[in-house]
Amino acid sequence: MRLFLCSHFSSVGSLIKEEIENRKIAFIPTASLREGYTGYVSSAKKLFKKSGAAVTEMDISAEAYSTIQSALEAADVIYFTGGNSFFLMDQLRRTGTDELLRRELANGKLMIGESAGAVICAPSIQYIEQMDEKPEDYSQQDDAGLALIDFHVLPHYLTPPFKKATERIMAEFSDLNIRPINNRQGIIVEDEGSRVVCRD
Repeated sequence: MRLFLCSHFSSVGSLIKEEIENRKIAFIPTASLREGYTGYVSSAKKLFKKSGAAVTEMDISAEAYSTIQSALEAADVIYFTGGNSFFLMDQLRRTGTDELLRRELANGKLMIGESAGAVICAPSIQYIEQMDEKPEDYSQQDDAGLALIDFHVLPHYLTPPFKKATERIMAEFSDLNIRPINNRQGIIVEDEGSRVVCRD
């Protein structure tokens, strides 16, 4: 399995330049749909386009299962923007996209998860509730994540406006295997393990 997990993709995407140059990207902005600030969505698109990538944008909460399946199968890279982790995870499970994603990752495709897109890879997303408010219409009975990794990514660590929230999460969930990253760091996950990379 191949993952690139980060806080702010447009700040660190150059670290995996060779993985995105001239590739077909399934660009999934679903996590951002209910957010006030979404500048990170347009900045990520700009970086992909600058890299010569062909971007196909798709909101999984509004598409048919067959459309999502076709888009993921056609893509070289599957990208999830930041936003609300609970809303994104709810839509992944509600639409069956979670299983489609697992299938594509098992076939060797790269998934890029930015902020909420990184959080959902953990076994549980409960720890992030101090940063992401759970929607009133959240339809799941638990806070399970995709469990693609055995640790919990904490994005935007000590970065405004999340400095206090990330400190509280680190203190409150000290029993969890939390990997905090700031906006200039990313985590590369491959079959043999994971490592933190940083843009100077």
